[in-house]
Amino acid sequence: MSHARPNDAEPRVVIDPTTGRPILLAPQRQQRPMQTGPQATAHACPFCPGHEHETPPEIDAERGPDGWLARAFANKYPAITQHEVIAEGALHQEHPGELDLTTVRRCLVLWRRRLSAIEAVPGITCAFLFKNVGAAAGASIAHNHSQILGLESLPPRLLLELQQARALPECPWCAAMRTAEADGRLIAATTHHLVLVPEPPKLPHETWLLPRRCDDDFLTSDLDSLAAAMFALFQAVDRGLGRPALNLWLHRVPQGGLHWHFELQPRTGQMAGLELGGDMYINSVPATAAAAQLRRGLSTR
Repeated sequence: MSHARPNDAEPRVVIDPTTGRPILLAPQRQQRPMQTGPQATAHACPFCPGHEHETPPEIDAERGPDGWLARAFANKYPAITQHEVIAEGALHQEHPGELDLTTVRRCLVLWRRRLSAIEAVPGITCAFLFKNVGAAAGASIAHNHSQILGLESLPPRLLLELQQARALPECPWCAAMRTAEADGRLIAATTHHLVLVPEPPKLPHETWLLPRRCDDDFLTSDLDSLAAAMFALFQAVDRGLGRPALNLWLHRVPQGGLHWHFELQPRTGQMAGLELGGDMYINSVPATAAAAQLRRGLSTR
């Protein structure tokens, strides 16, 4: 009896038999053009206005008087079947700290619309949003952009957070907010959202953005407050840490039950043997010191 082999060029999900965790196999991603880091090649940015023909067709966009401010399209080199890119900002800017408040707000509008659309696709359980900035953070294109993956199941980290939250007497994100200001970990506050350094941070300068209310829904969370908090987060990291490479991701469970939050990890530390081999972390920068440095970034605006 013959068994059809999967197309080796197509992205697919396999399971690590030693942990049960999913691995996304995506050979096509080896073909991505590199426009960041030491391997960067000289080429016009495909995410800039005027080069829309270099990306797959537009799926959705937020527009201003002079053209698009945020533009969504399928990833040309997908890691999974449902994989979108959102190019952000009509100017060629490489760090989210360079985006103005209006553009940040419009990006959030598009993020929420694309999350909803992807999670409406049959078989998709979770749309996972993340941002890579700089070669050290895994970005191949320098222009500000985010990505959304449509996943058939929740990522292991979200499952672990759900399990831990259910086992604790108090929501851990509510607990982190409750003591942030008194502990000196608060970076910025808006009407409905806080930006803070968790205690303990896993790696240097780990930062969270989260709603004050535990049952808040990211898709309907107050947009003006959220945009102001996100803008402050980007400014604090940009100015306080000297425009570092970074990763940002959204932890959210579509069915609810998890206090949604963004985690931002500047690449000011390193993932080494213990982190990669033991899923444990070493951090040399205390939360209060990290928060003070990030607050200084806001004071220079």
